Amino acid sequence: MDTAEYRAQLQQSILRSDIVKIFDNLLTIAVEEGASDIHIEPLENYSRIRLRIDWVLQELIQYPRSLHESVISKFKIESGQMRPDEKRLPQDARVSSVTQTNKEIDLRANTLPTVWWEKLVMRIVDKSKPIPALNTLGIVGTNKDSIEKHLQDPNGIILNTGPTGSWKTTTLYAALSEINDIERNIITYEDPVENKMEGLNQSQVRSDIGYTFLSGLRSALRQDPDVIMVWEIRDQETLEMAMESAMTWHLVFSTIHTNSAIETLTRAYNLWAKPFMVAGTFNLVIAQRLCRWICPNCKWKINVKTDPRYLNALETFKEFDREALKIELQKRGITGEEWSNFVKEGVVAMWTGKDPKTGNVCPVCMGSGYKWRVWIYELMDYTDDIKNLVLDNKSAFEIGHYALSKWMIDLERDGIFKIMKWMTTIDELYRFVRLRNKK
Repeated sequence: MDTAEYRAQLQQSILRSDIVKIFDNLLTIAVEEGASDIHIEPLENYSRIRLRIDWVLQELIQYPRSLHESVISKFKIESGQMRPDEKRLPQDARVSSVTQTNKEIDLRANTLPTVWWEKLVMRIVDKSKPIPALNTLGIVGTNKDSIEKHLQDPNGIILNTGPTGSWKTTTLYAALSEINDIERNIITYEDPVENKMEGLNQSQVRSDIGYTFLSGLRSALRQDPDVIMVWEIRDQETLEMAMESAMTWHLVFSTIHTNSAIETLTRAYNLWAKPFMVAGTFNLVIAQRLCRWICPNCKWKINVKTDPRYLNALETFKEFDREALKIELQKRGITGEEWSNFVKEGVVAMWTGKDPKTGNVCPVCMGSGYKWRVWIYELMDYTDDIKNLVLDNKSAFEIGHYALSKWMIDLERDGIFKIMKWMTTIDELYRFVRLRNKK
């Protein structure tokens, strides 16, 4: 059965006010269509359900407001973690479920009181999906060299940063999978444990009973670990403990919330990290975004020479070392023709949303122009040069400018290289990357 039939069943469930079937069909549709979040939200005259697919919210269906309270109450009761009678405060719950296609999922749910009623958002963790190999995530060129080098480090910190839903954890899982062997004791502290991996000692933290990332890190050192993964560094104490772990010959993986790999240095200082500790422990900082992959069926070439975003993209190469650029193009397999098409001709890919054979709506992307995802990455390699700049108390801005002039591939450059390969579009890239300030 395809999702169109489940959509029809969802419609019938709403007409029959069958709340159980509404949820059954909704979860199945969301998982089968690759949604990361489900939004069930009340408006003034009706309620609606939206799915976040490939980072974009899409309306699935509208339904009568008269059903909304029953829908929210049903979920609260089934979760066993929310009070059905509490409608004034936000509530959280974690629920495990199985779709009608027999896929196991975890839901991280939150209710929000609004002026019209309560809104329910559910983050989907599809436990049936395998951990992708690191070499399938789009980490290429100099970025690939950097991560492969640092995965062999005996100690230090590897951080990953990015917005919620950019699959940071997937990248960390893929990295851990690369070094997972019989000779290493790998311990993870997660919230929640999204994927169970053979050979890893994965632990679910529970802040409600005092089992936090910090307390987990403290106990980890008594478990004779070689590698430690901490789900997130949120505060000064956890960062300090991660640094101490790295200084005592452990390789530490974690995530942290910043806008870019470069700005992670500023965040570390805000958490009262000392420059000598950063220089002594930071190995690599990764930033990532999840763009949409242009539809292979309806993509077509267009000229964007007058587009301000295209002119902005050309600026990214002006301060880039010429020899480093040449090496990067070779490593990424970007041909002279692809370089010329973009830089000299201003030719890029764009979707039409129509089937080139019939002229009807594209059957692959259903007219959206995109199908699946492409990651863009920024890797800040803490080389000896960078560590010396840190020890000299240079600002994150100065250090970033130096790295970008030498070898660093930031989010913008990585995205542009992928535009040259017709993997994504200028529209997509500049949804996630800010335009440079023009002099």
